[in-house]
This record gives sequence, C-alpha cells and structure tokens, in this order.
Amino acid sequence: MFKKLVVILLFISFKTFAQTPNIGFENGNFAYWDCFIGHIDSLGKIDLTPSGPVNTRHTLLGRLYNGSQRDPYGNFPVMCPTGGDYSVKLGNDSVQKEAERISYTFKVPNIKSYSIVFNYAVVLENPNHQPFQQPKFTAHVFDVTDHTSIECPAFDFAASSTLPGFKLSTAVGHKGESIYYKDWSTATIDLSHYLGKTIRLEFTTNDCTRGQHFGYAYLDMKEDNGNAIAGNAYCLGQRSVTLYGPTGFAQYFWYNGDMSKQLGAGKTLTLSPPPPDNTGYTLVALPYDGVGCVDTLHTLVNKIDEGFRLKVQDTVKGCPGDGVDLTRPEVTAGTSPETTFAYFTDSLATSYVYTPKHVTDTGTYYIQGINKEGCMNILPVHVTIAYPEINIIDPAPVDFPVTVDLTTTFAHQNDLRYSYYSDAGATKPVYNYTAIKYGGVYYVKAESAYGCQKIAKVNVVIHPPPPYTIVAPTAFTPNNDGVNDKFLVTLNGVATFTDVKIFNRYGKLVFSTKSTTGYWDGSFGGHSLPTGVYYWILDGYDDYNQIKISKGGSIALIR
Repeated sequence: MFKKLVVILLFISFKTFAQTPNIGFENGNFAYWDCFIGHIDSLGKIDLTPSGPVNTRHTLLGRLYNGSQRDPYGNFPVMCPTGGDYSVKLGNDSVQKEAERISYTFKVPNIKSYSIVFNYAVVLENPNHQPFQQPKFTAHVFDVTDHTSIECPAFDFAASSTLPGFKLSTAVGHKGESIYYKDWSTATIDLSHYLGKTIRLEFTTNDCTRGQHFGYAYLDMKEDNGNAIAGNAYCLGQRSVTLYGPTGFAQYFWYNGDMSKQLGAGKTLTLSPPPPDNTGYTLVALPYDGVGCVDTLHTLVNKIDEGFRLKVQDTVKGCPGDGVDLTRPEVTAGTSPETTFAYFTDSLATSYVYTPKHVTDTGTYYIQGINKEGCMNILPVHVTIAYPEINIIDPAPVDFPVTVDLTTTFAHQNDLRYSYYSDAGATKPVYNYTAIKYGGVYYVKAESAYGCQKIAKVNVVIHPPPPYTIVAPTAFTPNNDGVNDKFLVTLNGVATFTDVKIFNRYGKLVFSTKSTTGYWDGSFGGHSLPTGVYYWILDGYDDYNQIKISKGGSIALIR
C-alpha cells in the first residue's frame, strides 16, 4: 500500500555573531552551508555524498514570493510565521529512496547562557512499515571539537499514530491513509557549556526503504532573536510587562533570576508594575514526553526610555467569503512608528493566524506589536463576518393621495448606507423614496463601509382613488330660455383637464376651450348653428395612472 511521510517544518532562531555568517540564508543562497544528496537502502542505511545545492532537493524559498503559500498536507505556511526572509525546502515528494542533508558548522561564541532556539512542525502519513523502513526527518547536533553528539535535543521522527503532541489531519493519502501532524513547537539547544567549541547542526530527510513513501522538510533560521523569551522589554509609560515563553512545551514554571522563588506557572508571566531595568528571570520549560528536553531559559527585562503605543480597532467587520484583512493600516492606526505586528488566535500568543490578510471566521483575535527597542503589547480585535442587518416592518396601508416614506420602515445604523429600488436586483433606483405614491414591492439595500450588502423587501399598500369620470349631456337647446342652453363637458376625479373640441359632421372645428368652465352655446363665429348632431373630443391626463385621456361623444343640438 502506498503511504508516505508528508512534511516537516523547522525553524531555528539565535543571535547573530561573526562566527555564523549566512546561517539564516540571509544572503539568499547556501553560502557556508554544506549540502549532500544520496539514497537509503533496504536496511535503512543512508549513503550521502557532498554536492552543491540541487534544485528540488535543496530549494531556497523567499518570503517575497512564497509568503502566503501553505503546505497542502499540514495546512501551515511554508515560511515560518516568525522566521526570516528565506527558508529551505529539504527534499521533495518523489519516491525514489532519496535522501538529502544540509549542515552548518560554527564556533560557539564566548557568551553566557548561549543557546539555539528552534521551532518545528511535523506532518506524517502513517505507513505500515517497521520503524527503520519509514521515511524520516532527523535533527542532530554534534560537538566537533570533542567528537561527541549532543544528546538533547536529538529528533528522529518516523511516522506513527502514537507520536506525542500529534493530531490527526483532515487530509488523507492517495488511498485514504491517515495523516498525523504536530503544529509549530519549540525546542532549544543549550550550548552554554560548549563555549569556544565547534558545533555542527545537521538536518536530514529520507524516503522509505521501499521507495513508496517520501519525506521533506522546511528549514528556517532567524538570526535576530537569540532570546527564547519574548516581551522582555518595556517602554516609558507601560504599567505592566508580560514575558512569553516559547511555544510547544507541556509545562512552564517561572522563577526569579537565581531561581530562589517561583513566581508563576504557564506560558506567560505578567509583571505589574514593570520591574527595574536589567532584572533577571528564569523559565523552566518541560517538553511533552519523548519530544525534546527540559529547557532552562534566562532573560533580563530591559527598560527603554522611549514611549510605545499599540492601538487596535475594537471591531473589524467583513463580508462572508471576503473576510477581513487584519494587516490593513487602519486596523492599527495610532500605533507607534516602526512597530512589527504578529497575529494570534489567543491572548497568550501560542497559536498564529497564518493568513491575517484573509480572516474569514467571526471571533476574537489578538494583535501583538513589538517596536524596534523590543517593547511589546498584545491587544484583542473582534472580527465580525456577516451581512449587514436590516429588519423591515411593512408600513400600514394608506389611501391615495397619502404617501409612504420607505426610510421609516426599518431602524437605521450609523455605519451603513441605504438606497432604494423598485427591483430585487437593485438596478432601478427609486428617487422619491420618502414619498411613495403607488403601492407595490420595493427594495432597500443596506451597504457597509467595507462593501458588504444586503437587500430587503418592503411591501407597500396604497389604495388607489376611484376612477375618473366624464360628464357630458347628449343634447342641448340653446334657445335662451334658460333651460339647457349650454353644452359643458366635465372631467371629475384625479385627473387634469386639457381641452375640449367640437366638430360638425363634416369634421370642421366649430368650438374649443382650455377652461374647465368653458361651454358651447351652439354658435360659431357669432352665428347660431343649425339643428344637428355634432361631435366632441376631451383631452386630459390621468394623474394617478399617469396616462393621457382622449374621450369623445356626440351631442344633439336642437333648436
């Protein structure tokens, strides 16, 4: 059955000294590193020979181009979140019994309490092989001066479902095999007893002995942080300082500098008020069973005579699917210049937000700010991923000519913009939305400042007026007896009178008026017209239905 070791990530961090040039690949190449390629045989023996960097087996990655890339199996970034600008991918996903190694040899500087801190993450698919047949990742440290191995730490990870600290991945192999992973964890190499000696760091990956499973690793070294304890500086005006232990240990115990008094337990230690400048503290970090060593870490808390201010928006809102970008300048507007930010899902800064530019889940996140002097603070930011809220209450029915104001059908929110439409697609604006004259279905669009929209329906009922009527007699007798001497056409209702025209049976115009009170007395040009049938046409406008009116009829003139 085809199974594989999937991926291992490793990060190493320590202080830069003249003895360690390009240890973090800061030159963008493999200078000062030794590269090897080879194979593993059926008995698990690795045969390696020196080589230059071989592309796809010793692959240099840069943050500029690979910063957002995530490994497909462990779903963590190929670039360490707190690492440098370059990392190295050691090995590849071919299955040809390949083995690769890189190593770095340096002299330990004569500095008290010198140690190398490294973070690593591991993903393994669990093949049904014997341990010596498995694909592996190993990390070893050698004392070249005395020709001995440094026992702690020494990692030799092979696929197993019982590895401490590992979780079952949601990803599966080609045939549904399970994958286990260990997220970013931390270990240290205490070299305080090796001052002046030559040390060699050695990292190796190999496929399984059957040539069916592969293994590869990412290695990242960061030179500018030799202290594994973060937050050990505070600036002018700070009322407290919080020390943060390295991630990935099972237990943490804090002591004063000479370890005569325990001060706390847990990943962090908050000191309020901040201690005097150069106060020493000690952290004892206990690893998970079988992984790493007990580490004793020392730090000095430094007071910086510079002010530091971290400001974070209380709430950031985004649309479903789009999410929010926590790295936008406005999220941390007002923060002191030259502050470096990191993003976490917890206030203890143990779990990174790997994609702070695209946060898609509602919740509370934490932004850590560190200025160039080392002062640090962590503040929460509440992320809301939702469409704008708009709750419509249909207005009560009214009778024309009473109008309806659509803006009164919902509660307004100050951070939303509203617009009004006559169609569900919000393409036909309604401009008289404060004085709607006609019943029907209307739509209100609520739009947030971040571009998220929601459209809600409003049902408007406006009872129409009665239909207009035209009143005109069918005959009249213009004989000046005071009875039925005038012909008058009347337009009643919600309508506008334009004019009336009267024609004889030959189509000749004999009378017209634009006055609603204008009447025909049966004459034309000052002369009485003879008895006969004449024809009238009324023009007007239906003000409710907004259509023209053109109606006609006949009138009998009787002498």
